[in-house]
Amino acid sequence: MNIPAKLGFGLALSFAAGWTLVQNRWLTTNEYDVTVPGLPPAFDGKRILHLSDLHTKRYGDGFNNLINSCSFLEPDYVFFTGDLFSRHETNLDPKLLLMERLMKLGQVYYVIGNHEADAPDRSHVLCEKLREMGVHVMNNRTERLEIGNEHINVTGAVLPRTHYRVGKMGFRGRTAVTPELMRELVGKPESGAVTLLLVHDPLPFEAYAEWGASVAFSGHVHGGVIRLPFVGGLLSPERCLFPKYSKGVYLNGDSRLVVSAGLGKFRLHNPSQIILATLKST
Repeated sequence: MNIPAKLGFGLALSFAAGWTLVQNRWLTTNEYDVTVPGLPPAFDGKRILHLSDLHTKRYGDGFNNLINSCSFLEPDYVFFTGDLFSRHETNLDPKLLLMERLMKLGQVYYVIGNHEADAPDRSHVLCEKLREMGVHVMNNRTERLEIGNEHINVTGAVLPRTHYRVGKMGFRGRTAVTPELMRELVGKPESGAVTLLLVHDPLPFEAYAEWGASVAFSGHVHGGVIRLPFVGGLLSPERCLFPKYSKGVYLNGDSRLVVSAGLGKFRLHNPSQIILATLKST
Protein backbone atom coordinates (compact mmCIF):
# COMPACT_ATOMS: atom_id res chain seq x y z
CA MET A 1 0.00 0.00 0.00
CA ASN A 2 1.50 3.37 -1.05
CA ILE A 3 1.70 6.39 1.23
CA PRO A 4 -1.43 8.22 -0.10
CA ALA A 5 -3.45 5.02 0.21
CA LYS A 6 -2.19 4.46 3.76
CA LEU A 7 -3.01 8.06 4.64
CA GLY A 8 -6.52 7.74 3.19
CA PHE A 9 -7.10 4.49 5.03
CA GLY A 10 -5.89 6.06 8.29
CA LEU A 11 -8.16 9.06 7.86
CA ALA A 12 -11.15 6.86 7.09
CA LEU A 13 -10.42 4.70 10.11
CA SER A 14 -10.07 7.77 12.33
CA PHE A 15 -13.32 9.20 11.03
CA ALA A 16 -15.14 5.91 11.61
CA ALA A 17 -13.80 5.66 15.15
CA GLY A 18 -14.73 9.26 15.91
CA TRP A 19 -18.21 8.86 14.43
CA THR A 20 -18.78 5.71 16.48
CA LEU A 21 -17.69 7.55 19.63
CA VAL A 22 -20.06 10.43 18.87
CA GLN A 23 -22.97 8.07 18.26
CA ASN A 24 -22.39 6.34 21.56
CA ARG A 25 -22.77 9.66 23.38
CA TRP A 26 -25.67 10.86 21.23
CA LEU A 27 -28.97 11.24 23.09
CA THR A 28 -32.16 11.53 21.06
CA THR A 29 -35.82 12.08 21.96
CA ASN A 30 -38.77 10.50 20.18
CA GLU A 31 -42.36 11.47 20.89
CA TYR A 32 -45.21 9.06 20.15
CA ASP A 33 -48.96 9.40 20.48
CA VAL A 34 -50.26 6.04 21.72
CA THR A 35 -53.97 5.44 21.16
CA VAL A 36 -55.41 3.25 23.93
CA PRO A 37 -58.89 1.76 23.41
CA GLY A 38 -61.05 2.35 26.47
CA LEU A 39 -58.75 4.97 27.97
CA PRO A 40 -60.67 7.02 30.57
CA PRO A 41 -61.01 10.68 29.54
CA ALA A 42 -59.08 11.87 32.60
CA PHE A 43 -55.95 10.12 31.27
CA ASP A 44 -56.27 11.41 27.72
CA GLY A 45 -53.11 13.43 27.03
CA LYS A 46 -51.12 12.12 30.00
CA ARG A 47 -47.42 12.08 29.17
CA ILE A 48 -45.17 9.12 30.02
CA LEU A 49 -41.40 9.47 29.97
CA HIS A 50 -40.06 6.03 29.09
CA LEU A 51 -36.41 5.16 29.83
CA SER A 52 -34.60 1.84 29.82
CA ASP A 53 -31.22 0.09 29.84
CA LEU A 54 -28.95 2.73 31.35
CA HIS A 55 -26.24 0.22 32.28
CA THR A 56 -23.01 2.16 32.94
CA LYS A 57 -23.74 5.38 31.04
CA ARG A 58 -23.68 8.70 32.96
CA TYR A 59 -24.54 11.57 30.54
CA GLY A 60 -22.71 14.33 32.34
CA ASP A 61 -22.11 15.16 35.99
CA GLY A 62 -25.06 13.97 38.02
CA PHE A 63 -26.74 12.87 34.76
CA ASN A 64 -27.26 16.56 33.92
CA ASN A 65 -27.52 16.03 30.15
CA LEU A 66 -30.09 13.28 30.54
CA ILE A 67 -32.14 15.13 33.16
CA ASN A 68 -32.17 18.34 31.14
CA SER A 69 -33.48 16.50 28.09
CA CYS A 70 -36.14 14.74 30.17
CA SER A 71 -37.30 17.81 32.09
CA PHE A 72 -37.96 19.65 28.83
CA LEU A 73 -40.65 17.04 28.05
CA GLU A 74 -42.69 17.81 31.21
CA PRO A 75 -43.92 14.24 31.85
CA ASP A 76 -46.68 13.21 34.22
CA TYR A 77 -45.18 9.77 34.86
CA VAL A 78 -41.75 8.20 34.43
CA PHE A 79 -41.45 4.50 33.50
CA PHE A 80 -38.06 2.80 33.77
CA THR A 81 -38.12 -0.71 32.33
CA GLY A 82 -35.02 -2.41 33.66
CA ASP A 83 -31.23 -2.67 33.48
CA LEU A 84 -30.75 0.44 35.56
CA PHE A 85 -27.31 -1.02 36.29
CA SER A 86 -25.07 -3.64 34.71
CA ARG A 87 -24.54 -6.92 36.53
CA HIS A 88 -20.84 -6.17 37.20
CA GLU A 89 -21.42 -2.72 38.76
CA THR A 90 -20.92 -2.47 42.52
CA ASN A 91 -21.39 1.25 43.27
CA LEU A 92 -25.08 1.94 42.79
CA ASP A 93 -25.18 5.37 44.45
CA PRO A 94 -25.29 7.13 41.05
CA LYS A 95 -28.41 5.14 40.20
CA LEU A 96 -30.13 6.41 43.33
CA LEU A 97 -29.16 9.95 42.38
CA LEU A 98 -30.66 9.55 38.92
CA MET A 99 -33.94 8.19 40.25
CA GLU A 100 -34.10 10.94 42.86
CA ARG A 101 -33.76 13.53 40.12
CA LEU A 102 -36.33 11.78 37.92
CA MET A 103 -38.81 11.87 40.82
CA LYS A 104 -38.82 15.65 40.53
CA LEU A 105 -40.23 15.29 37.01
CA GLY A 106 -43.13 12.95 37.79
CA GLN A 107 -44.16 9.77 39.59
CA VAL A 108 -41.49 7.13 38.89
CA TYR A 109 -42.38 3.48 38.20
CA TYR A 110 -39.54 0.95 37.92
CA VAL A 111 -39.25 -2.75 37.13
CA ILE A 112 -36.02 -4.72 37.10
CA GLY A 113 -34.44 -6.30 34.02
CA ASN A 114 -32.17 -9.27 33.47
CA HIS A 115 -29.01 -7.51 34.70
CA GLU A 116 -30.59 -6.69 38.07
CA ALA A 117 -31.86 -10.29 38.25
CA ASP A 118 -28.29 -11.52 37.72
CA ALA A 119 -27.18 -9.53 40.79
CA PRO A 120 -30.06 -10.28 43.18
CA ASP A 121 -28.38 -9.08 46.41
CA ARG A 122 -27.48 -5.67 44.98
CA SER A 123 -30.84 -5.44 43.25
CA HIS A 124 -32.69 -6.16 46.49
CA VAL A 125 -30.80 -3.43 48.35
CA LEU A 126 -31.32 -0.97 45.51
CA CYS A 127 -35.06 -1.68 45.33
CA GLU A 128 -35.45 -1.21 49.08
CA LYS A 129 -33.70 2.15 48.92
CA LEU A 130 -35.81 3.19 45.94
CA ARG A 131 -39.00 2.32 47.82
CA GLU A 132 -37.84 4.42 50.76
CA MET A 133 -37.29 7.32 48.35
CA GLY A 134 -40.83 6.99 47.00
CA VAL A 135 -40.16 5.19 43.72
CA HIS A 136 -42.93 2.73 42.76
CA VAL A 137 -40.98 -0.53 42.45
CA MET A 138 -43.29 -2.69 40.35
CA ASN A 139 -41.68 -6.12 40.54
CA ASN A 140 -44.60 -8.53 39.95
CA ARG A 141 -47.21 -6.21 41.38
CA THR A 142 -50.01 -3.86 40.29
CA GLU A 143 -50.95 -0.35 41.35
CA ARG A 144 -53.98 1.74 40.48
CA LEU A 145 -53.58 5.25 39.06
CA GLU A 146 -56.59 7.38 39.96
CA ILE A 147 -57.78 10.75 38.73
CA GLY A 148 -61.10 11.66 40.27
CA ASN A 149 -63.45 8.73 39.82
CA GLU A 150 -61.48 7.26 36.90
CA HIS A 151 -58.52 4.88 37.02
CA ILE A 152 -56.10 2.76 35.03
CA ASN A 153 -53.70 0.09 36.31
CA VAL A 154 -49.92 -0.19 36.13
CA THR A 155 -48.49 -3.70 36.37
CA GLY A 156 -44.81 -4.65 36.50
CA ALA A 157 -43.69 -8.16 35.50
CA VAL A 158 -40.29 -9.70 36.24
CA LEU A 159 -39.64 -12.53 33.81
CA PRO A 160 -37.72 -15.60 35.06
CA ARG A 161 -33.94 -15.44 34.69
CA THR A 162 -34.17 -18.62 32.62
CA HIS A 163 -36.14 -16.66 30.03
CA TYR A 164 -33.00 -14.68 29.22
CA ARG A 165 -30.40 -17.42 29.43
CA VAL A 166 -29.79 -20.92 30.78
CA GLY A 167 -26.59 -21.19 32.79
CA LYS A 168 -23.84 -18.67 32.12
CA MET A 169 -24.00 -18.39 28.36
CA GLY A 170 -26.77 -20.73 27.17
CA PHE A 171 -29.62 -19.47 25.04
CA ARG A 172 -31.23 -22.77 24.13
CA GLY A 173 -34.09 -24.12 26.18
CA ARG A 174 -34.97 -20.73 27.65
CA THR A 175 -38.29 -20.33 29.45
CA ALA A 176 -40.98 -19.20 27.03
CA VAL A 177 -43.30 -16.39 28.07
CA THR A 178 -46.96 -17.36 27.75
CA PRO A 179 -50.22 -15.81 28.96
CA GLU A 180 -50.31 -18.59 31.58
CA LEU A 181 -46.86 -17.60 32.87
CA MET A 182 -47.95 -13.96 32.99
CA ARG A 183 -50.95 -14.92 35.13
CA GLU A 184 -48.64 -16.88 37.45
CA LEU A 185 -46.37 -13.85 37.82
CA VAL A 186 -48.87 -11.00 38.15
CA GLY A 187 -52.37 -12.49 38.13
CA LYS A 188 -55.12 -11.50 35.71
CA PRO A 189 -55.58 -7.88 34.61
CA GLU A 190 -58.72 -6.13 35.79
CA SER A 191 -61.56 -6.81 33.38
CA GLY A 192 -62.62 -3.74 31.43
CA ALA A 193 -59.79 -1.55 32.77
CA VAL A 194 -56.77 -0.19 30.91
CA THR A 195 -53.57 -1.90 32.07
CA LEU A 196 -50.12 -0.47 31.37
CA LEU A 197 -47.50 -3.23 31.59
CA LEU A 198 -43.87 -2.59 32.49
CA VAL A 199 -41.75 -5.57 31.42
CA HIS A 200 -38.12 -5.63 30.33
CA ASP A 201 -38.23 -7.87 27.25
CA PRO A 202 -40.47 -6.81 24.33
CA LEU A 203 -40.06 -9.96 22.25
CA PRO A 204 -43.00 -11.91 23.82
CA PHE A 205 -45.42 -9.12 22.83
CA GLU A 206 -48.02 -11.60 21.60
CA ALA A 207 -48.17 -13.18 25.08
CA TYR A 208 -48.55 -9.76 26.72
CA ALA A 209 -51.38 -8.88 24.34
CA GLU A 210 -53.17 -12.17 24.96
CA TRP A 211 -52.70 -11.73 28.72
CA GLY A 212 -54.52 -8.41 28.48
CA ALA A 213 -51.95 -5.59 28.35
CA SER A 214 -53.37 -2.40 26.88
CA VAL A 215 -49.88 -0.95 26.43
CA ALA A 216 -46.61 -2.73 27.24
CA PHE A 217 -43.44 -0.71 27.82
CA SER A 218 -40.12 -2.52 27.27
CA GLY A 219 -36.44 -2.13 26.41
CA HIS A 220 -33.78 -4.88 26.53
CA VAL A 221 -33.04 -5.16 22.80
CA HIS A 222 -30.98 -1.93 22.68
CA GLY A 223 -32.58 -1.02 19.37
CA GLY A 224 -30.95 -4.06 17.79
CA VAL A 225 -27.44 -2.75 18.68
CA ILE A 226 -26.72 -1.94 15.02
CA ARG A 227 -29.55 -0.51 12.92
CA LEU A 228 -29.57 -0.97 9.16
CA PRO A 229 -31.47 1.28 6.72
CA PHE A 230 -34.86 -0.20 5.67
CA VAL A 231 -34.19 -3.23 7.88
CA GLY A 232 -34.05 -2.04 11.49
CA GLY A 233 -32.27 -3.65 14.41
CA LEU A 234 -29.69 -6.33 13.66
CA LEU A 235 -29.20 -8.25 16.91
CA SER A 236 -30.93 -9.01 20.21
CA PRO A 237 -29.05 -9.79 23.46
CA GLU A 238 -30.00 -13.45 22.95
CA ARG A 239 -27.86 -13.46 19.76
CA CYS A 240 -30.99 -13.55 17.58
CA LEU A 241 -30.78 -11.75 14.25
CA PHE A 242 -33.33 -9.12 13.25
CA PRO A 243 -35.45 -9.06 16.42
CA LYS A 244 -39.12 -8.49 15.63
CA TYR A 245 -39.53 -5.68 18.17
CA SER A 246 -36.53 -3.40 18.68
CA LYS A 247 -37.57 0.27 18.70
CA GLY A 248 -40.76 2.29 18.44
CA VAL A 249 -44.48 1.50 18.72
CA TYR A 250 -46.08 -1.76 17.58
CA LEU A 251 -49.71 -2.93 17.42
CA ASN A 252 -51.38 -6.27 18.09
CA GLY A 253 -55.15 -5.96 17.99
CA ASP A 254 -56.13 -3.58 20.78
CA SER A 255 -52.70 -3.89 22.45
CA ARG A 256 -49.74 -1.60 21.92
CA LEU A 257 -46.03 -2.07 22.60
CA VAL A 258 -43.62 0.82 23.19
CA VAL A 259 -39.99 -0.27 22.88
CA SER A 260 -37.10 1.93 23.98
CA ALA A 261 -33.76 1.56 22.23
CA GLY A 262 -32.23 2.24 25.63
CA LEU A 263 -29.60 4.57 26.95
CA GLY A 264 -26.50 2.42 27.43
CA LYS A 265 -24.34 -0.23 25.76
CA PHE A 266 -22.49 -0.05 22.43
CA ARG A 267 -24.58 0.99 19.43
CA LEU A 268 -24.08 1.89 15.78
CA HIS A 269 -26.47 3.99 13.65
CA ASN A 270 -28.67 3.65 16.72
CA PRO A 271 -28.50 6.61 19.11
CA SER A 272 -29.55 6.34 22.75
CA GLN A 273 -33.23 7.08 23.15
CA ILE A 274 -35.60 8.98 25.40
CA ILE A 275 -39.27 8.30 24.68
CA LEU A 276 -42.23 10.50 25.48
CA ALA A 277 -45.44 8.48 25.01
CA THR A 278 -48.64 10.52 25.15
CA LEU A 279 -51.76 8.47 25.90
CA LYS A 280 -54.68 9.18 23.55
CA SER A 281 -58.25 7.94 23.72
CA THR A 282 -58.80 8.43 19.95
